[in-house]
Amino acid sequence: LRLVIALAIQRPRRPGTYMPLTAASKRRAIKVALLGLVGLTIATYALSVETQMHEPGYEAACDIGAGFSCTAVFSSEYAHPLSHWGLVKQGDALDIGLAVAGMALYSAYFVAACLWRLNLVPYRQPLFLAVATAGACFSCYLLYVLKFILGDFCIVCTGFHCVNFSMFAVALFEFFDSGTSGKGGKRA
Repeated sequence: LRLVIALAIQRPRRPGTYMPLTAASKRRAIKVALLGLVGLTIATYALSVETQMHEPGYEAACDIGAGFSCTAVFSSEYAHPLSHWGLVKQGDALDIGLAVAGMALYSAYFVAACLWRLNLVPYRQPLFLAVATAGACFSCYLLYVLKFILGDFCIVCTGFHCVNFSMFAVALFEFFDSGTSGKGGKRA
């Protein structure tokens, strides 16, 4: 309830104006940029595995053994959630895999962190929190799928989830330290 009230009373700054940052917010911008780069690196590797896993003789470095196989996870129907959920047809242009979606998300995080000082998007902190919350919730869903449906462990997926949960924590600190909650503070 406090979050909804804070969102309702927050006044947006004029788009395109310089917004002075606190030292804590500057540190969080660096953390978001670094997490975005880590996520982008993991997603790039995942895409590499996805594109090569059907080639004869290919063995991914993330295939540790039985029950620890990233290629088993990437070749499952859950690796393309939009077609799995029936939102698009399998093989459609919008039937993107988790690696491509991750590349888009983590690239967006990196660009947003680089543009942190400019107020190009009204309600930057709540938007960042909403996207990071969606990422953390999606990671929870995928962790459930990994553990209880596929019964597998994917080290690459674990990297994605660590980045998503870390980004969620940074988004929480940024939102509640940004003045939207009325408290402020020196958390990083």
